[in-house]
Amino acid sequence: MRIHFFKLHVGGNGFILIDVSEHADIKPALFSQISQSICDRRYGVGASACLFLSTDNTLRFFLPSGDECAESLDGLFCAARFAFDSGRITRELNRENSVVFKTMHGDRALKIISSREFKLSLGSPFSLVSGKVIDQNSSGTVETFSVEDKPVCVSAFHIKSDIICAHPSVTSTDTFFKFYTKIRQNFSGKKVYLVFSRSITREILSIRTIKRGASTSTASAAAALVSSVLSGGSETAALCVFEKGSPLLEVQQAKLSEDIDNSRKITILWDTSANELYAVASGAYLFEGFYETRSTT
Repeated sequence: MRIHFFKLHVGGNGFILIDVSEHADIKPALFSQISQSICDRRYGVGASACLFLSTDNTLRFFLPSGDECAESLDGLFCAARFAFDSGRITRELNRENSVVFKTMHGDRALKIISSREFKLSLGSPFSLVSGKVIDQNSSGTVETFSVEDKPVCVSAFHIKSDIICAHPSVTSTDTFFKFYTKIRQNFSGKKVYLVFSRSITREILSIRTIKRGASTSTASAAAALVSSVLSGGSETAALCVFEKGSPLLEVQQAKLSEDIDNSRKITILWDTSANELYAVASGAYLFEGFYETRSTT
């Protein structure tokens, strides 16, 4: 089977998008098998997830394991960009200047800001420790660990994913793994993603992540903003820039990544009156191509 695909990314998190309307022979029963093959980073194209977009804007997300996940924040931005560029946003599919996708969680609407900017509601942040909703006046959300006798502030949130947001100066691999070990010990039994965040200005945050998931870039940016706001480091709206390179390196003077489509940049807005987070971002194309799969019959 020859499959036409697009590869897009948000914040460096890559996704394969397949327009199902182009392939009469791709049935839903094959989605799992196709995703396992095409997302494989050794023998396939490589991606965090495979998005299957149908004619009626039904959007399904499949992980490299072949398992279907209910939703992908990063994937929604990639699909929105493709839907806009491909002319799929018709009067029937466009509600109040938004692109709407049908997902396992129901309809998900992204407001169209421009051809390359879409706004998505992320809901309210939760404390990973207490499980309670966090607002701007919440206290006790920042914990301090000692790594090599240096205090490191850590915040733990759930924003569609379990995120550990840290503000350390990590200078070596050894230091990093000591730090990560402490994180795992304190949050055992949880699938956490580690994010390093630094305030460049009160309206710009520099972010590095070490592990990818279907929603990690958007959720990481949101967690970084919440953590920074609660610690007094930023305003309630900030541009989050994902740096290239290893997260193990300390950057004294952050060199913000250049990207033609600004796809390494996600703006997070925290509406404190409604206690709701919003992300403004866009998927960016990496390339398109054709993928040959083995017989599925």
